[in-house]
Amino acid sequence: MNLFIDTISAPCFICIFDNKRDIIANISWDIVGNESSTLIPKLEEFLWNQSIWFDDLENIILVNGPGSFTWVRTAVLVVNTLNFILQKNMTALSYFDLFSEYPIIKSSSRRDCFFQRDEKSEIEIIINWELEEELKKENLNHAFGSVNPGTFDEITINDYVDYKKIIKNIRFDNLKKIEPLYIKKPNIC
Repeated sequence: MNLFIDTISAPCFICIFDNKRDIIANISWDIVGNESSTLIPKLEEFLWNQSIWFDDLENIILVNGPGSFTWVRTAVLVVNTLNFILQKNMTALSYFDLFSEYPIIKSSSRRDCFFQRDEKSEIEIIINWELEEELKKENLNHAFGSVNPGTFDEITINDYVDYKKIIKNIRFDNLKKIEPLYIKKPNIC
């Protein structure tokens, strides 16, 4: 069995899939704060309900950011701790790996967003109104990802994540430790 954890997207998503890469079971829930005390009980309950325990896992796949600092830090810490004890194979995916079309936008805060123009471009942090203006200049009225409500007036955001497709295409890594994907704002040293 393989465990996939995405606490970066809204709603959060966890699933178990087999070696044929078919999803056996999944759970999703909305983030309502207090992230650091939510993940372990949700994960434990989910596995328990499937009659699966951590020892049954072969691979753990984690979306490691960027996103809420607390969620990124919590998820990475939980998965790395599990791996320290269980010695499983781990794979890290960026939030931006969840989408196959561009541009991709993810709210960073109320005032700015993470932004990736295309597959080869770096992930940037751009102030919301500047990003909306830039997209309008390029005649783009849609993007993929997720933003806080009311972020853009004229840009439609498609937030659908096709987890079945992602799981079919995952290239497993054999990481012993997953690093959090933090992207620093230009004004923070």
